[in-house]
Amino acid sequence: MLFKKLKIVIIGGGAAGFFAAIRAAELSKSIKSPVDVVLLEASSSFLKKVRISGGGRCNVTHNCFDIQQFCQNYPRGEKQLYSPMSVFQASDTVEWFRNHGVKLVAEPDGRMFPDTNSSETIIECYNQSAKRSGVQLLTNHPVERVKKSPTGEFSIFIKNKETIVADKILIATGSSPFGYRLAKNLGHSITDLAPSLFSFKINDPLLKPLPGLSFSNAAVKLTVKLTVEGSKVFKQQGPLLITHWGLSGPAILKLSAWAAREMKASKYKAQLTVNWLGAESRQELVDLIESLKLTHPKSYISNVAPKGITKRFWAQLLSVSLIKPELRVSELSRKHLNLIVNRLYEAQFDVVGKNRFKEEFVECGGVNLKEINFKSMQSKICEGLYFAGELLDVDGVTGGFNFQNAWSTAWVAATDMVSSTKV
Repeated sequence: MLFKKLKIVIIGGGAAGFFAAIRAAELSKSIKSPVDVVLLEASSSFLKKVRISGGGRCNVTHNCFDIQQFCQNYPRGEKQLYSPMSVFQASDTVEWFRNHGVKLVAEPDGRMFPDTNSSETIIECYNQSAKRSGVQLLTNHPVERVKKSPTGEFSIFIKNKETIVADKILIATGSSPFGYRLAKNLGHSITDLAPSLFSFKINDPLLKPLPGLSFSNAAVKLTVKLTVEGSKVFKQQGPLLITHWGLSGPAILKLSAWAAREMKASKYKAQLTVNWLGAESRQELVDLIESLKLTHPKSYISNVAPKGITKRFWAQLLSVSLIKPELRVSELSRKHLNLIVNRLYEAQFDVVGKNRFKEEFVECGGVNLKEINFKSMQSKICEGLYFAGELLDVDGVTGGFNFQNAWSTAWVAATDMVSSTKV
């Protein structure tokens, strides 16, 4: 079927693209401006990343409604996102879903999920909203190239199908290499790409027998050597998880986001310092260990793990410190105490590689932000071309921030596409 003139075509049926399609179609109806909205997806199904997000629960956004504070969670794009977030932020996301029959619930760490704890709730909501508003949903429509005519229209060439013509297009293809090529062919530059949100590979005897063990508030410092003369330091604090291959958890994932390009440049080699309990000073831990002498002087050292430390971790820490488990607490020497405190306060590890975070990886890099008007999400280079979501050089830390980037930029793009379209 040949569409002679479609006002809006959105390329990419992921989070940003699908939400933009719904917003464009709903706005078109509300302002009684007849705009056709077509959503093109190359594969056989929409919203794949939404389906697997949050372990199948979908971490929709984060429970923070201060825009400036929210934007501080983006290693790249913090300043630029302030404008679209001012139009559509996390509180607006919560309200939008409420108005569409989905209640979002905040967990203690701020992540927000549908109250059903199922990503299928979000997918069903989007599907129903798209159908009600009249979005044309086309799967198995892989775009091969896009060409802009002298008259300003876009010709969208689709593999084994007829060409679609549009007044305006939105590219929301996530971290797909094709999306970057499409943007470049339309005049845009792509910044250096690098994986973000990954865990660290570490081979160390302290960690090896303890996969699955977690700490609720560890302080971590990553030192990445960039040149012979210098290095760069990154710090985070939060939950930490020991894995079969090293360390993960929110604190590590945030480190990886902020250090994404530096870690790639160093070939994922760096030094990590871990303060397991997030203690503010060494003396705090000295006092913690010393208190055991007062409360359990005759007990074996292996039987009295300090508060906040599991017996498994304590036993392994004593073992790698060469402290005999049958040692009485009262017999703990100053040398032993210093060994323990050093490993608790500033354990040193060599990072030797990375592991992508399940299937929920995020890419650092994308369409150059200087080439986008963030008040409209329209290209400064090609009139009528818009971008949204992860295709941009914007990425957030873990916790719902990357989806909020998708919702906010998609909302602004769709709004401008419809409200500025002459029908």
